[in-house]
Formats: sequence, C-alpha cells, structure tokens
Amino acid sequence: MTAPVQTRLEKFDYVEGRHRYCVLRLSQTLFGEWCLEQAKGPIGAPGGQQIRAYFHQHGEALQNFEALRESQVKRGFVPIPVQLGLL
Repeated sequence: MTAPVQTRLEKFDYVEGRHRYCVLRLSQTLFGEWCLEQAKGPIGAPGGQQIRAYFHQHGEALQNFEALRESQVKRGFVPIPVQLGLL
C-alpha cells in the first residue's frame, strides 16, 4: 500500500478580499481503488465543496492529481506545506 499524497493550495486576493483554499488528497480505499478527493472553498467563511473521483490504477490517479494541481496553480493558487499525520 502506498502512502497518501496530500497538497494544500491557497489563493489570496487582497483587492477583492477573497481568500480561498483547495486541498487535494490521493489515497487508497479499502477495496484497492484510488480516491482523488478535492475539497475547496472560502477561508474563514461557510461554504465549500468536496469532489471525489475513483481510479483502478495508481498511475492514472497520480496523473489526474498532478494535472489538477497544475490547473489550480495556473489559476493563482500557491502550494502550502502541510504535514500529514502519522499513519
């Protein structure tokens, strides 16, 4: 079993006063599939959403994870170092 991969991205727009986050997490389910989860929304305000996609192959899930991360970076999000808890 491969360790989960997680990235937190944040975007601060001081002109409009909008602060947003996006957390991407890739982990294996109990059934052996790979789950790519995206949680996003405003920082410090109610709301947000979670989106999950399931893949049979780790390589395919990792490619989608990287593509999603790159698309968020292009939109102005910046990766924030986050430490995962002990497994």
